[in-house]
Amino acid sequence: MTTATLAELQTERARLKALGAQRELDEFIARTRRADDLLRAALAVRSLLMGELRTLPARFAQAIDGETDETRVHYLLSDAVHALLEDIGRRAEAVSGALPEFGARFRRGARPRDLMTVSQHADRHRWLMSGTNAPGKWRTDLTPYLRDIQDDLSEHSPVHTVVFIKSSGVGGTEAMFNWIDYVMHHLGNRDMLVVVPTLELRDRSLNPRLAKMISENPHLADLVSRASRSSANRVDILEYGANARIIKAGANSPDSLRSDHLPYVICDEVDAYKWDVGGEGDPMTLIANRQRTFSRFKTFLISTPTIDGESRIHQAYLRSDRRRYHVPCPHCGEFHHLKFANLRWRTESGDLPSPGGAEVKVVVDAWYVCESCGAEIQEGGKTALLARGKWIAERPHIKAMRGYHLNALYAPVGLGLGWRQIAQKWVDVQGDTSGMKAFVNTFLGETWREEGDGADAASVMARVENYTLATLLAAGKVLRLTAGVDVQKDRLECTLVAWGAGEEGWLIDHEILPGDTTTPDPWKALDDFLSESRISMACVDAGFNTSMVMAYVVGKRWALPTKGISGPGRPLIEDERRRRMRLRVRRKKGQPVEPLGVDQAKTLIYARLKLSDPGPGYLHFPADPAFDDEYFAQLAAEQLVRKSRGSRVFSEWKQLRPRNEALDCLILALAACRFAGALPERYRVAEDRPQPAATPSPPDQNAGDTASPSQILAAMIAARKERARARR
Repeated sequence: MTTATLAELQTERARLKALGAQRELDEFIARTRRADDLLRAALAVRSLLMGELRTLPARFAQAIDGETDETRVHYLLSDAVHALLEDIGRRAEAVSGALPEFGARFRRGARPRDLMTVSQHADRHRWLMSGTNAPGKWRTDLTPYLRDIQDDLSEHSPVHTVVFIKSSGVGGTEAMFNWIDYVMHHLGNRDMLVVVPTLELRDRSLNPRLAKMISENPHLADLVSRASRSSANRVDILEYGANARIIKAGANSPDSLRSDHLPYVICDEVDAYKWDVGGEGDPMTLIANRQRTFSRFKTFLISTPTIDGESRIHQAYLRSDRRRYHVPCPHCGEFHHLKFANLRWRTESGDLPSPGGAEVKVVVDAWYVCESCGAEIQEGGKTALLARGKWIAERPHIKAMRGYHLNALYAPVGLGLGWRQIAQKWVDVQGDTSGMKAFVNTFLGETWREEGDGADAASVMARVENYTLATLLAAGKVLRLTAGVDVQKDRLECTLVAWGAGEEGWLIDHEILPGDTTTPDPWKALDDFLSESRISMACVDAGFNTSMVMAYVVGKRWALPTKGISGPGRPLIEDERRRRMRLRVRRKKGQPVEPLGVDQAKTLIYARLKLSDPGPGYLHFPADPAFDDEYFAQLAAEQLVRKSRGSRVFSEWKQLRPRNEALDCLILALAACRFAGALPERYRVAEDRPQPAATPSPPDQNAGDTASPSQILAAMIAARKERARARR
């Protein structure tokens, strides 16, 4: 055996490289097509396209002929476009015989994505392996009322907002995950934002359930990196496919809501969202800002409702087309939606024909009564009822925002509580206000309406009178002027009240002083305002921004820091003996904060708002722009609600709307009147009151700390004129 020389090896290598290059050249030549063939194929396809474009109006008109429903028209046009593209691709392949490859590639490019709805995708792909009463492949037929809700979220649906107000246990969460599955697998290139009430709930509930869905469905698992340390799968973001994301946020964190712009949003349990997050406003506004750049956005709002007037999901439902699921009576065929009022049940002790009545222990049977014919409907036939049901809109003219309402009576047999169990829940919560509220919210899917004592804004507004401080002073009615100051993050609000005999009060002004209350500017404006007003006493709420409040009241004997304390037995202000004992201890540690019994104060003010005749305790309101609709709405923002828990009956104040600064300021002004001591015979001016430079000093400065009403009025008018000139 002879050994090859180096030259021979180099020659062999060069030969092999030449052979490889020749093969590549042959392959390229084989794939090369004549320019004439390409031109003929392209012209044939062009001619086909131009001809089809001329037929489009007729095609579309034929597709929607006789159809008047906007939503149905949208779906029919989508189907027509889908069929047209399929037909064009097939015919393009046929007419490009000169270059078959051109036609085949054109067909692949023209082929549209399958027109699949969310429910169809779930029926085809979704599996539930654990944590459910019905493991196995997802079947929309088991919960037919979810079909329309899901399909409105489909890509080709014209609906942009879906509102689902519901009871617990009817499948709302699974519908949400079906949409996530659809977006990830079917669409594949859509970003989505999923918002839950808190970051803690995201980590404890959303992330584990999402991870379980991905692991149980192979078509999703292949889209997501399985590496535990992968940056694509974090606690706050899930990257899938080529370059798509699911951002997981908490409504209590404004930072988590500042994501990039994205088209699809899910808001789960929206009634648990705070109305103001981190001082940046309503989280729903922050969420909506993420969708502004998309014309074909979609939003899915899901929640059980809470308090009437405070429920986000109920307010959204009222703006929608308001759909309810109607089922046919098996006896008369009339369609109606299931109502708890038509549920009947039997107990061990006898019949209970309607909710309420005698106390019972065990519900042994329950049935439904048709409101049309009065026939009894047994729960065993509910599966057939649901299958034949349909959603009917109360406001069908609303097209782009659909609202769906569903209660626990619709829960499929075996997948939720039955009618007998629901009736038992109702019986069990009798006499328990908290339990009753939970039943109405979580079983009926209705808002809870608090009943109690309060004030009606319209009735209070009707008490507006024509008066000014000048007319009151001239009439000798004013004995003291006090102020109540409420502290917010971005403003101070101050109410001036003139008090007469028997604490008859005339509201004089309500001033809003804007500015960051951690800076000196709003406090300087407050000082100027109170100096001009020449008040006897002011109470400043120290429950927020306490350090700035304490700095403001230093050296001011006429200004007291206060903090409201709840409790039905606590007086508005402490009796003098107890207060002196407390101050002896507290003053050693600096300016003490005065506790206020706000529950008693609210009771007192709302009782005075119900007085019909002027006199002691009556509150007057001026015809002034400061006292507008919003002011009176804030004044009537709370209600004394009577509740029961077992045999114990109690009352508590419930805030009916987010803002109540007007009520707080009036409480503080009343407390200031009482802190100032017994009402004197004449209006008193505290000797340590700061005097503005433009205010003329009252005459006879050595005569004491009193001034006549005319002197006070002259000083106030001069100061206000000076302030007006400065503003101009």
